[in-house]
Amino acid sequence: MGFFDDFPKFYKTSQTSPFPDRLNARYEAIMGRNAELIRGKQVLDIASHDGRWSFAALQAGAAHVTGIEPRQELIDHATDTFSEYGVEASRFQFLCGDVFNHLSGKKFDVVFCLGFYYHTVRHAELFDLIERTGAKLVVIDSEVTPFVDERPDVVSSDPRLVYGNPYGVQLLLDKVNDEQMAFNDSLTRNGQTIVGRPSRNAVNFIARHFGYTTEIFNWAEYLSSIPEAGNAMTDYAEGWRETFYCSK
Repeated sequence: MGFFDDFPKFYKTSQTSPFPDRLNARYEAIMGRNAELIRGKQVLDIASHDGRWSFAALQAGAAHVTGIEPRQELIDHATDTFSEYGVEASRFQFLCGDVFNHLSGKKFDVVFCLGFYYHTVRHAELFDLIERTGAKLVVIDSEVTPFVDERPDVVSSDPRLVYGNPYGVQLLLDKVNDEQMAFNDSLTRNGQTIVGRPSRNAVNFIARHFGYTTEIFNWAEYLSSIPEAGNAMTDYAEGWRETFYCSK
């Protein structure tokens, strides 16, 4: 039994990877190791979707969670689920819209960016806004450049490294009418918008610029201990998705 098995409504409120093995494994990486850092804290959930991680944070003891989500129907699912499971309305707030329009002047202790960092090309700008909230812990769960395409990290004092630069972002197109992809924004043309899949080194580079140290969850080790979850975790198992912990 995993966390979400006690709250099975989350298996039905979204089209985006609502598989029990996947959600429960991700819970262990995102919440399990961070429970003490979440308890009693003000939490921001970027692209909060159907509220699955906002809910998990509250169950872990967060004082309050603010979710930002551009799709109103997903916010409606979240509030319905919270009500069904008896979450007090004073403990959460969902804002409908673009995260880049909602962060100015807000303060948080912990920020979740789970499944959004590869649905934008504004990676550095987003981290700037996150850092300005005062958050001491930022959890980023994101598709990343596959190992086979990554360049190794380098030791260099050159701030404008020309050759062998490992801090790359792979540009992609997302269909904006797909719940699992990016939302319609100013870059959208013909139903698609430009997004970027960062390398691991790019995530570390950006976090370091804003004063954070970074650790990466060891998915290979974790999945070796629960092989039954492998079919639902291909992106993690094959090395093109990671969970980052950025701390101050």
